Amino acid sequence: MSSKQANKPVFDASAVIALLKRETGWEQLQQLQSDAAVNAVNVAEVLTKLVNRGMTHAAAQTAFNALYLDVKSFEPAMALAPVQFAAKDIALGDRCFLASCINGSGWTSDHDLREVAEKAGIPDLHFFR
Repeated sequence: MSSKQANKPVFDASAVIALLKRETGWEQLQQLQSDAAVNAVNVAEVLTKLVNRGMTHAAAQTAFNALYLDVKSFEPAMALAPVQFAAKDIALGDRCFLASCINGSGWTSDHDLREVAEKAGIPDLHFFR
């Protein structure tokens, strides 16, 4: 991410789902929403979860689009960043989220990521619930 993008809060899939479903903590996320980013890998995760929960592909895409989140592509140059988390039994979506947070702040509901983030030098990880 560029230095301009580094200041953006990065949402993981759980944060996006919380916004969409108005789950616990969504109000806190809503305050950050206009400046927030999400990486494309986590968008795929969100859309898959919505479809698996019964939404059509079109409805899932429409619901996600209504959030107006800045979607960051996951470029080939970023492919090595998630590898540092591979030995820690972290899912691909979480590894890509953490890689997107290396130079910025991240928002998740997954408290298990705290220790991993600290060890990786990601100081600005926040939990919305």
